[in-house]
Amino acid sequence: MKAKNTEKYEAYKAMKTNLSRAMKAEFYYQAIFIEYAIIEDRCLSVLKHAKVKHTDKKGWELKMSGKLNKMRSNPAFTKPYVRERISLDLIENVETWKRERDRLIHALARIPYNSDEVKEIAERGRVLVNSLDNKVRSVNRYYDKQNKGTNRANT
Repeated sequence: MKAKNTEKYEAYKAMKTNLSRAMKAEFYYQAIFIEYAIIEDRCLSVLKHAKVKHTDKKGWELKMSGKLNKMRSNPAFTKPYVRERISLDLIENVETWKRERDRLIHALARIPYNSDEVKEIAERGRVLVNSLDNKVRSVNRYYDKQNKGTNRANT
């Protein structure tokens, strides 16, 4: 494994470990922050592997909603193999979870702490992380084969 890939692997492993610890300790806000970071990373990774532009006109990385829009509409994601794995339902589930997460985070000081709601969002986020991670890995391998060795493995 190349040095960069090893660093990426170790960082990802640490995030997954921290997510597991946060959930066990019932630190649901911390879990949600980690889940968001992982989901955003997985979206960026699949765009890179599919060789889909993931920056705006100024060269800034797209926000999560922009990445999800690309995954919804870019022709690279409408291929049957890819769409079967990165389905419109999965994208919609991520968007719904993100909206709920955003509402919690942006109103943190203004809304009462509702541990059941926060826990539920953290648990759904964890399910999405695992699902998206597996599906992105599969699609990344597909695009790596399509791109004949010009891949960005383990991103």
